[in-house]
Amino acid sequence: MNSIRNQAQKIIFSSLIFFICMFSVVGSISFLLIAFHILALLLFESLRNRAQQFFFILLGVCIPTSIAIANFLIGGLVLCWILEWIVFFWISVFPRYAWYDHLQSENFKGNFLKKINQIKKSKWILSIFGLIGLYALGLCWGDNHLNAEWQFQRLALLLVFPIFITTEFKQKTINRAAIAFLGTAFISALAALAINSNVISPLGEYLSFIDSSWRNSAFITYNYHNVILALASSLCLYILIERKSKYRHLLLAFLLIYALSIFTERGRAGQVIFNLSAVFYIFHYNNNRKHILRGFAFLLLLFSFQAVIYHIDSTKVYKNRFDAVSNIIQNNGHRGEGKTDDIRYVFVKESLDRIIKKPILGYGTGSFGTIFNNEVKSGHPFNTHTTPHNQYLYVWFELGILGLLLLLSIFFHQIRELFKKKDGIHRILLPVSFMFLMLIDSYFFIFILTSCYIFLFTIYTKYQQE
Repeated sequence: MNSIRNQAQKIIFSSLIFFICMFSVVGSISFLLIAFHILALLLFESLRNRAQQFFFILLGVCIPTSIAIANFLIGGLVLCWILEWIVFFWISVFPRYAWYDHLQSENFKGNFLKKINQIKKSKWILSIFGLIGLYALGLCWGDNHLNAEWQFQRLALLLVFPIFITTEFKQKTINRAAIAFLGTAFISALAALAINSNVISPLGEYLSFIDSSWRNSAFITYNYHNVILALASSLCLYILIERKSKYRHLLLAFLLIYALSIFTERGRAGQVIFNLSAVFYIFHYNNNRKHILRGFAFLLLLFSFQAVIYHIDSTKVYKNRFDAVSNIIQNNGHRGEGKTDDIRYVFVKESLDRIIKKPILGYGTGSFGTIFNNEVKSGHPFNTHTTPHNQYLYVWFELGILGLLLLLSIFFHQIRELFKKKDGIHRILLPVSFMFLMLIDSYFFIFILTSCYIFLFTIYTKYQQE
């Protein structure tokens, strides 16, 4: 009996040891899995956040130089934003893994509720959603929608607006992105001046990934190059006037090189925006009797600079452009006997003639190019991607007055939001400038310039004076 009892005790004891060991092994494995999960999420969050900051700074380098890389970087920032949402949903589904401080479920949810509320409270973001929705509804009326796919590709870029605005960029990132943008724009302007002066050959002859087309100023085409330099000039003036940098002499050099490049290139839009910014600051800071002579001196300096370019520029680019525009204005769009009317004059006249017939709903999404190709016989070729070189006419033509009001609402609410911030009078110059640009071309549907505007608007919105 004693031997049986001893054997039973040994079996029970062995079983207990076995189960204790098993529970220890399972517990250790579970603990290691949870620890690994925590570390993986912490590492993921750290890498994702660093990637966002790095991509945004690098975007400041690539916007003036490479459309393709800028496209890739924007895609990377969008991907980081989507991954953040995936983590949020993962934590919502498996809250037991979110007990640690860094990614506590409640804190993480609170962060996302904050972002959602930020989108809801931003009337200009809601106006963007409304404009995109109206373009979708615009497929329901009209008979010509051949350009709809092209338009929706451009409209998709507007969805980057809420992504950038709700992304948490550090102040160091905002400052470095602005420096990267201004510095790269300076290099681009220097290269363009060197090419125009025949000091160097077009960059495409040295670098295979740059187009060798005559339309390129340095890295990108002259019309986009000039606009980007003009927007860089506005930012430069803001920093200089408000003394937000100790490198004021360097910024003055930047501004001078920007101006020389802008007024020796073919693009007129950049020249208009540069003058707008300069005149704005001259009148803003010299609007009383005490400083009226100083303001007059600055105006004289501005127009003297352009007069010198007009008379001594060996390429005659500015002179020829100025004379051509003056001639078109004086002759109401007529270029002379035997020549076709100016295409911009044709766009405005023919667009308004048709808008008056359908002012409420317009002709439907993607209809402009097809209608002009079929109906307008002006001597100019039109295709399905044709736009009227005026964003307001373009939207009004296809979507009617409601589409035009939604477009204006985006910028109206952006101006109101920026104006409430410190230095608001400087910040609003960005959307005001872009509104002027949209009188010259359909820039809200041009990838690189819309990307530039979104990038700069993010800087102007998130910058905080230290």
